[in-house]
Amino acid sequence: MGIAAFLCLVALVSEAAAGGWRHTQGRGQAKEFVYVYDLPEKFNKDIKELPTIWHPEQYDIDQVLHKHLTHSEVNTKDPSVAKVFYIPVYLGRYFNAQWQRFSDPSDAWLINKECHGLDSVDCWAEKWKVAENATSDLVRSAIAHVKENYPYWNASNGADHFMVFSYDHGKCEMAKALRFEEFGEMFSIQAYGSLVYRSNAKVQAVDRGDSYSWSGPSTWACYRPDADVLVPVFSPYGHNTILSPFAVERNISLLMRFDYPLNDGKSLVAHHGHRLRKELIDYWQEQPLNGSDLGLRSTKARPIPAARNTQDSARVWRAITFGCIPVTFFRAFDLPFQRHMGMPYADFVLNIQPDDYRQLNARIQALLDNPSQLRRMQEALERHQRFFVWDEAGDGGIYTMVEKELTLRAHNMGTVQSVL
Repeated sequence: MGIAAFLCLVALVSEAAAGGWRHTQGRGQAKEFVYVYDLPEKFNKDIKELPTIWHPEQYDIDQVLHKHLTHSEVNTKDPSVAKVFYIPVYLGRYFNAQWQRFSDPSDAWLINKECHGLDSVDCWAEKWKVAENATSDLVRSAIAHVKENYPYWNASNGADHFMVFSYDHGKCEMAKALRFEEFGEMFSIQAYGSLVYRSNAKVQAVDRGDSYSWSGPSTWACYRPDADVLVPVFSPYGHNTILSPFAVERNISLLMRFDYPLNDGKSLVAHHGHRLRKELIDYWQEQPLNGSDLGLRSTKARPIPAARNTQDSARVWRAITFGCIPVTFFRAFDLPFQRHMGMPYADFVLNIQPDDYRQLNARIQALLDNPSQLRRMQEALERHQRFFVWDEAGDGGIYTMVEKELTLRAHNMGTVQSVL
């Protein structure tokens, strides 16, 4: 199961890195093979005008990819020669707009309207069901439009079609009400890569205190590793914001950032019982690692973000951009560009099994006590930072990686082939 916390190791090393990029160029992607459907504006442009109180840009993967793939060299205006077909629906903003209809105008997380006559406590949970059902209906309507107006879906039952599911649990939040025959074999671009989570799966207490289960259609996977494309959530940082691990002297050895206060003075963890986060906070308070800190602080150079929750959080990718070695707690998760393109996370990420979280201090200290290993990880991190920014300039950013992933899908790739 995927895990619930990220931390960021900031190394106490300041000398300049030797060498430079060590990647070979890799295979280029094909050109003019992606057809972008021209859908009615109710599926995309109109959604940008929906009012929201809270809408982090990380949920705009659908919008930025729509713009990019419309103007990219991989775009074709002739659907008869296309290898893959993109159905552009802005699900991220639509999902947020649906549940925030029940929010107080001053605070999206303060519920002030009844949901179907339920009290405010039940309404907290009910608002998600409202958003999930409404977004599922939008997905269903978009697929129906494609089926009714174009001949291409039926040729493969949608296997060469894709949609971007840009919320936390991908299509398990945004299409969970669809039946098999409605969703077909369509693949997705999303940030969520659990290898075990399913549409009606139960989340165990080791990962989340308030165990809950999905309701809806018969079990289907939230992520299909043989087909779906994983990406980091959207962030506006580009190549010019990348900070080398060796660029400055770091004065925090370990920064933990996955809890924050809410308006009533309580914390996210206190409210919602995200167990591993709470256990890590308690562990740090009992046995703080020398030189560590809890919260979002500044080093001598700039704020160093560390990520919370799963890889659908922006913080872990910002940590990589700003030269941090992420310390992650993953169980049975895929990460972006890992399975099919060989992204070597083990070279620059320290992963600890969730059940072994009390090994955190020992694992971190062992790395700090081994400067040569630490340097190798920092050098690997520096070589790969450019693959984790949403930047169309130059080569190697997320847009290019997505195009390469789509190239592999277009050629029915059956085995892992590194393009790094």
